[in-house]
Amino acid sequence: MSAPEPLRIPCPHAGSSDDLLDNSYVLGHHGFIYTSGSLLSGMTLRHPAVLLLSVDGRPFQTPLPDGRVLSASAMLVPPRVERALHAQGVPVVSLNVMPQHASYHVFRAMQPGGVRELDRHLFNPLNDELEALLRGRASIVEAELSFSRAVTEALRVLPPAPAPDPRALPLIRMLDADPELNLDVLARKLGYSQQVMSRLFSSAVGMSMRDYQNWLKQRRVYDVLYTRRSITQVAYLAGFADSPQFTRTFQRWYGQTPSNARDPKHVRVFIHGGNNQHGSAG
Repeated sequence: MSAPEPLRIPCPHAGSSDDLLDNSYVLGHHGFIYTSGSLLSGMTLRHPAVLLLSVDGRPFQTPLPDGRVLSASAMLVPPRVERALHAQGVPVVSLNVMPQHASYHVFRAMQPGGVRELDRHLFNPLNDELEALLRGRASIVEAELSFSRAVTEALRVLPPAPAPDPRALPLIRMLDADPELNLDVLARKLGYSQQVMSRLFSSAVGMSMRDYQNWLKQRRVYDVLYTRRSITQVAYLAGFADSPQFTRTFQRWYGQTPSNARDPKHVRVFIHGGNNQHGSAG
């Protein structure tokens, strides 16, 4: 699908969008926003679903592992779908919908179809908000509202997903209270066999227990990355064996090193419930 070009937004900055700082808006465990005036990454694979929007309407490219290259100004990348992003000189806003988001199961249902192109016109009412996010002019509260509105617009054009298993609610509550619970403990608490518990877990959480444990590492990274802790300390606190393993994994998730992701020379970070800080998350 090739979407018609949406309304262009004049760039108040003189020169290229390459001179913009990136911005990372950390909204909590349900989502985050990353913006960049120019971005080029290799193949990445992450647990959140990602809504990619060109700010000025120009298309960006997403190379896929099979050699295809999609070009559009709005795309949806379902959870755990591998892709690269080539947006050199094209300002983009990346909205990451994490597994704890209430609508995550809808995006997960899109996984078999892979990356999906969307009509950028759907998001034209948000153009001013996207521009503010790109310029780092949005507060964390405004970023949260923009995130919600953009996700809602995307959901309008996605096919409905099956409702989550009703047995999932007590499981989700247990995991919120103690994210480190394993299958054996969950099975005993809920009175299920381990086999039934495994199927229920995948249905309720949207991933296997093994993938969930990896997701917990991502969650813990967000809790400690934007602090004064060293990268080695962040690695250990997030559950990695050492900082090299953490750095390799982070690059696989976000296409950049954790050191670069919080470098104030390149990225501004806005943290929910806190003051604007310097740092990032791809």
